[in-house]
Parts: sequence; structure tokens; C-alpha cells
Amino acid sequence: MFEEADIDEDGTLDFDEFLKVSKMPNLLAELSVKNRDNRGLVQVQASRERYFGEELRKSVPPGVNSMAMSQSQHFSMELYESRIASMQRFVAMTVMFHQMGMRVQTFFPKISFGLLGYRMDRTHSIMRIATTASPVSGADVRERMDELRLMLKIEKSVQLIERAWKNWKNDQKMIKA
Repeated sequence: MFEEADIDEDGTLDFDEFLKVSKMPNLLAELSVKNRDNRGLVQVQASRERYFGEELRKSVPPGVNSMAMSQSQHFSMELYESRIASMQRFVAMTVMFHQMGMRVQTFFPKISFGLLGYRMDRTHSIMRIATTASPVSGADVRERMDELRLMLKIEKSVQLIERAWKNWKNDQKMIKA
């Protein structure tokens, strides 16, 4: 959207360009997409960042902590994980297991002089292999662990206060008696 709003194509969105874009009645419909292929599909430019978030880290205003930057990228990372990373794992596992099956298929005829055979395409494996990521991210687990640690500290503190109060109460009874 930024590239579409940058009318003079100088790499920045100045105030006049911002005003012109903000006064459009239907902002998304009015902006023309410049990077469409011959079928009309928008072509997304590949990132030239060495790591995800490099541009964000370089352009962040002073005083913004790294946790805020990380949280701003959470949605992008969820999209990446659910669309690309899980598919990459699936393809890798499929290729790996196909290669293993192919080795088994070629192994038996070699050692039995063609007497024993195994056709990979005629067998059916019912083995189930988890190829998708955990539905809980590492950050969620870390937050939950911190929460549990805090709850444990609170429980121990309450128990300590309770024991001290009972001891004090017993001492008061002993003094009166």
C-alpha cells in the first residue's frame, strides 16, 4: 500500500501524498496496484532482509524496547508458521519417508538375488506422523511458566503468613494462660 501511495516514487510518503490518499472515499479501491502480472495477480516482492524484522529494527524510534518490536511481528510469524513452515515440514517428511521406503524396496532384491521383493507403490502404511507445529507457541509456554512461578511464590507467601499468624495466635494463648 505504501508503494501505491508514493506518487512521486521517491521512497517516502510526504504530507501532501498522505493527505491525497487519506481523502480518497474508498482508499483500497482507488489505489492502483503497480505490481500485477499479466493475469492480474498482485506479485509480492521478496524481502531483502537478512533476517525477519531487520528493517523494523533499523527504523524503530529510540526508546522502543525489543519486546514491543517482537509483539508487532507476532501476526506475521503466525501466518508464516501456519502457511509456509508447516508445509515445508510436511514436504521434508514426505521426501524423507519416500527415500526410506525406496531404500527398503531396493534392499531386499539385492540381498536375495531377486527372490524377495517389495513394491513401495503396492503397500499401505498406517503410520501416523505429526508434521505440524504445536498449537502453542514457545512464547505462550514461557508466559505460562512465568505465571505458574508467580502463583507458586504467592502460595508459599500465603502459607508462610498463615503459619506465622497461627504461631502468633498460639503464643497469645500461652501468654494469657
